Amino acid sequence: MSGCTVGGVAAALLLVAAQAFALAPAPSDQEAQRAHAQGSCGKMGPGTGLSGNKGWVVSMMPGKHQFRVRGGAGQVYVTAARQSVVDFDVGRPYYLVVEGAGPAPVLEWKIPGSEWGVVSNYFLYPLSK
Repeated sequence: MSGCTVGGVAAALLLVAAQAFALAPAPSDQEAQRAHAQGSCGKMGPGTGLSGNKGWVVSMMPGKHQFRVRGGAGQVYVTAARQSVVDFDVGRPYYLVVEGAGPAPVLEWKIPGSEWGVVSNYFLYPLSK
């Protein structure tokens, strides 16, 4: 085998191996908007209600929103920038990840001047089955 062929085969094997370990992509912004509009984001399972503790949250109120896991066990991050406080636009989906939480974590949010409350299942997508 020539060096060029061996390099090509090695590159192809590396590409296949990398794809095997790749994470499943997050649902698109449009998928989250469609699910929210159709009401298919309204059935909440145990814990955060998010499948694999990852998904989308949609707010019907503009402005700053802060997220946490009840009891302080674990972290909640919004957007790829991994923020826990975000300025929301009305109706826009935001990517949400819960990390390091125990079994059946309870996801909470608040806006300035309000108390912490459980995130309504009507604002989450995709939901656990």
